[in-house]
Order: sequence, then structure tokens, then C-alpha cells
Amino acid sequence: MNLERHQNSNFRSIPARHRRVVHLLLIGMLLSAPGCGWAEKASDLKLNVPDGVQLTVFADNVPKARHMAFDDQAILFLSRARDGAVVALPDDNNDGKADRVVSILEGRSVPHGLAFVQLDSGYYLYIAEQDQVVRLKRTAKPFSYGKPEVLVSGIPTGGHSTRTIKIKDKKMYVSIGSSCNVCIEDTPLRAAVWRYDLDGKNGELFAAGLRNSVGIEFSPYSGELWGVNNGRDWLGDDHPREELNIIREGKHYGWPYCWENRTADPDYGDQYDCAKTEHPAYMFTAHQAPLGLEFYRKGNLPAKYNNSLFISFHGSWNRSVPAGYKVVRVILNENGEIQSDEDFITGWLLPGGDTQGRPVDVQLSPDGDLYLSDDSLGVVYKITGK
Repeated sequence: MNLERHQNSNFRSIPARHRRVVHLLLIGMLLSAPGCGWAEKASDLKLNVPDGVQLTVFADNVPKARHMAFDDQAILFLSRARDGAVVALPDDNNDGKADRVVSILEGRSVPHGLAFVQLDSGYYLYIAEQDQVVRLKRTAKPFSYGKPEVLVSGIPTGGHSTRTIKIKDKKMYVSIGSSCNVCIEDTPLRAAVWRYDLDGKNGELFAAGLRNSVGIEFSPYSGELWGVNNGRDWLGDDHPREELNIIREGKHYGWPYCWENRTADPDYGDQYDCAKTEHPAYMFTAHQAPLGLEFYRKGNLPAKYNNSLFISFHGSWNRSVPAGYKVVRVILNENGEIQSDEDFITGWLLPGGDTQGRPVDVQLSPDGDLYLSDDSLGVVYKITGK
């Protein structure tokens, strides 16, 4: 499927009131289509990995692999959003490969973001689904959990349907994407990050104007929430550029009115004062779809990678020349401030434009290794030093 090769000019000729419907139909086609890549299995992959770094396949039987989290036993949990499942991937013999796939939850509505927390009442797995946030109490180690308890309900469905959750200081932060490519939403729940108590009460808007911030993470340097954002489509190959934001309480990050450094959107820019919106902390090539990010201060990679932020780019579809399909390193200083960026792992995008996988989420293990999910090939990779 080569939807990224559709001409932007053709789409721009469609009346604005109809573009939302066409855009959602295209999203549905992309999400339901099987992987169109060259590699039929993980062993076929030929990726470009830096010297001193090795990439291996940790698990190769996890279709629709999306977001990840480690529990207090250092066991990797994974959401398989489009299959409605959450699984655990134990490596009991520590050989760098998952021994089995353990089902934790099935038959759910796009379970995506995962987070663990120890409360006075027990140890819990929080799961952000398309329309709600639930938690499961662990009843026995390693994998026995009770029935889902609904904490937040009534989250609007459709459009960008994945929800991401992070927990900090007895609060949970939930990122909820927009219902459309570009439109004015009829609820403040969309295109925003919301904050709740850990029991789901006292929900409040934390930050707005975030079209689809799938990847959010708290900085271990400043404690602030950072997030990557997917910009709107159908404005050509080069704009709007993808954003890395420092997401602060009460701030507006532009969508649908403004993008990049307060550039007015051609459809809605006359309806808001762009001077009131926040600048991105950093920007990347347009339409690469950043989905996951992970801070890395020190671990098992060569020392040159200390003080990094790794971002996984799922890859473009709304672009005449494909871009993304890679992991990028944002170079930080010792205070966690952005210095520059460089490609870290590439090769999922082949020279002819075909693809052999699509990176999604990147997660640092308690042992200091990186793990990377791929929802197209259905694998989880392990990245460590040689």
C-alpha cells in the first residue's frame, strides 16, 4: 500500500468539510492493512546499527506490538492494541529472548498505554484503552491479575484512537489524540493531555493543542513531561514539521490553529492568536510519525550514548518521498538540555521506498537495555552494547 504517494494537491482540492471523512477512511485503511514490507520475518531484517551496539529479536510472535512497560519483576509487558490484548514477555533464563507470551488481558478496545504503580492497597497495572482507563490489581506473582476496574470512562472514540498513560507523583497523565486531521473539536478531551488522581477522580485538562502525542515521558533531569507530536497532513512534504514538546500545565501547543514556530494554519489560523501558543522544544522532518520516546542517562550502551533521548519514528504515509521508519537519538547535555540529533538505527525503509517494519515504542529496562516494538512485523527488539 503506497498511500504516501497520493498527491497532496488532489486532496487539497476536496472541500475542507469533506477532508475529515476522507482522512479518517485513510487512517482506517492503514491500520487494518497487513504489513506491506519486504521482510516476512524478523530474521530477514538487515538494519543499520551503530558500531558497539547490537540489535537482536527479543520476541517475534507479538502481532500489532505497540507500547511497553516493565513491572517490578523486570518483566516486559506489551500492548497489542489492534488485537485488543495485553501480554507479558518473561525471559526466565536471561538469554535475551522471551520464553513465552503470557496473556494478561484480551478482548479489549484498543488497549495501548501501560503503567505500573504500587499503592497501599496493592500493586496495579494501569491500561489506557480507546474509551476508558482501567486498572488491574495483581493477586499473585508473576502474572495473576484481577478483573479490570474502570477508573475513567467516556473518552471519545474514533480518529486517533490510541491513548498513552504515564504516572508521576500520585497522578496519572493521559494523552488523547484528535478526532480528525484538522478541525475544531467539540470537546476539550481531544488533542490534549489530561491529569487524574490515581483512582480516576478530579480529572483536569493539563495541556491542549496536541494533535496526537502518542509518546509522552517524564524527564529524569527536570521532572517535566515531554512528548512527541504528530502534525497535520495535506500541506505538502515539508510542513508541518514533527514536534518534540515540553508539555507544561495550562499551555496550548497550537493545533488546529498553528504549527511549528507559531505559523498560522491555512484552514483555522485566523481563529486563534498564535502568539499564545508554545514553541516546540525541537522539530524534525514532517510526516515521520514519532510514536515513542525514552530518556537514557546511562545503561548498557557505549558511554557515548549517555544523556540521550531516543525517539522511534513509525514512518510517513502522507508524503511523496517516504521518511521516518527509524530510531533517532536526540543528544542531551548533563542537564538534559537538547543539543542536536542523529540517526541511531535505520533500515526499515528500503532504498526503493518499500518498508520492512515500523518502529513504535522504545523502553529502557531496569537492567539498562533498550527495547523497541514493531507493530508491522510483530516483534520486539532488544538493543544493547556489544
